[in-house]
Amino acid sequence: MPSYRFMVTAIDAIGHINAVLGFSEALKAAGHEICFVHREKHRHLAVKRGFQFIPFDETVWEANLDEVMLKWLDTLSFKFKQDPLQRFLEKSPNENEGFRAQGLFFVIMNKAIDRILSDKNNKFDALLVDLAAPFPALHKHPVLWFPLLSSAALQLYPSGPPYASGYSVHSDKSKWEEFRKVIRDGHSEIARSMQGNLDAHGLSHIRFDPAYWHDEPQTIGFYHYPADLDYTECGPRKSNWHRIDCLVRKPDFDTDFVIPENLKDKPGKLIYFSLGSLGSADASLMQKFIDILSKSPHKFIISKGVRGDQLKLGDNMWGENYVNQIKVVQNVDLVITHGGNNTFLETLYHGKPMIVIPYFYDQFDNAQRVVDKKIGFRVNLYDLDEEYLLNCIENVFNDNEIQNRVKAISQNMRNSKSLSNAIKMMEKQIEQKSSS
Repeated sequence: MPSYRFMVTAIDAIGHINAVLGFSEALKAAGHEICFVHREKHRHLAVKRGFQFIPFDETVWEANLDEVMLKWLDTLSFKFKQDPLQRFLEKSPNENEGFRAQGLFFVIMNKAIDRILSDKNNKFDALLVDLAAPFPALHKHPVLWFPLLSSAALQLYPSGPPYASGYSVHSDKSKWEEFRKVIRDGHSEIARSMQGNLDAHGLSHIRFDPAYWHDEPQTIGFYHYPADLDYTECGPRKSNWHRIDCLVRKPDFDTDFVIPENLKDKPGKLIYFSLGSLGSADASLMQKFIDILSKSPHKFIISKGVRGDQLKLGDNMWGENYVNQIKVVQNVDLVITHGGNNTFLETLYHGKPMIVIPYFYDQFDNAQRVVDKKIGFRVNLYDLDEEYLLNCIENVFNDNEIQNRVKAISQNMRNSKSLSNAIKMMEKQIEQKSSS
C-alpha cells in the first residue's frame, strides 16, 4: 500500500486538536506521513508523536486569539447559564461584540491555513481538518481534504432534535423548528462575518448555517461518535459522512497518574471534575462547583483551567490548572464533565460513568444523550441545585445498570473496526484522485 503525506490541522481549541491527533496516530500506524500544522505553542504535540511540524505564520495573528476567546467567554458568560432556547431569544447590548470576536477567530485561522497551502514548498497528498465551519482556504486549493466532525453527531441528522438544543429525541417536535430559527437569529452577527468571508473569496454558493456549522465534505467526511449512542433512530444522516466509533489519543504525558498524597487516606470514591478549556475559565462558576463538591463524602481531582490560580480547593480535592486528563480518567470512578465531545468520548472509552454539566453548544446534546441512554445524569446551570448534584453522584455509584451499560459501550468502542475502515476509504479517495 502506498504511503501518503497528510497535512493535519484543527481550530485552536483543545478538543478539536485532540481529535485530529487521535486520528493522526492511526494514520501514522498505517504507514502514512503526518505533518501537523498549527501554532508554534503546539509543536510539542507533534514532536511527542513523531510527526513533522510546520508552524503557522504568526504575523497573520492580528489579535491574541486566546484573549479574543476569553473576551468572548467573559462577554457571554451569563448567557451560558441560561436555558439553551432562552439564551438566544434576547440579545444583550454587548453580545454582538462577543460574536464578532468569535468570527475573527475563524477568519484569522483561515488566513493562516491559506498561507501554508500557498507555499509551493509544502506538498501534501491530502488534508485532515477539524475546523467546525466552512473555510475558504480548503476550497481555493486543489489538494484533497477530509473533514472530521469531532463535535456531537446530532448536527448530521436533519430529522433529529436541533443541534445545541439539548432536546431529547423523545421531546415535543413542535419546538424543534422554533429553536432552529432562534439559534440562527441569535448568531446573525457571526453568520454575517463568516458568510462575508466566504463571499469575499468567491464562494457565495457555500452557505454558513449556525444551525449546523460544519462544512460539507469534498468527497467523504468523518464524525466521532460511538455506534451505541448514534442518532440512527432520527432517520438518515447527511450523505457522505461516516462514523468512527473511537479516536482516543495517547496521553499527553507517559507518566502514570498517582493519587496525590493529600487524598490517599481520604474516604470515598475518586472523581474527576472538569468544565473544559473554556468553561473552566469562568472562575466564579468553577468556585461555585468546588464549594458544592467540597461537601461530598468523596474525593476529587480538579482540572482548574487557565484561571485556576484564583480558585480555592476543598480539603477533599487536589487540582492543577492543567492535568494529564486521559491518565486521570483511567484511574477515577466517575467523571463530572461539561460534555465536550472529546472528554465525553474519552470517558466512555475508559468505561467511566459521568455526570454532564453542559456549558454551551453540543455539550447540551451530549448531556441529554447521557440521560436518554441511561448512562449517567445531566445537571443544568440554569436550575442548579446543590442537593440534586450531590445525589446524582450517589445515584451513579448505587446503579449497577449504569455501570454495566457504560462498560458495554467501552468494549464496543475498543472492538470497532471503523477507524481502520475510515483510513482505507481515505486511501481509496487519494488513489482515485491521483489516477485521474
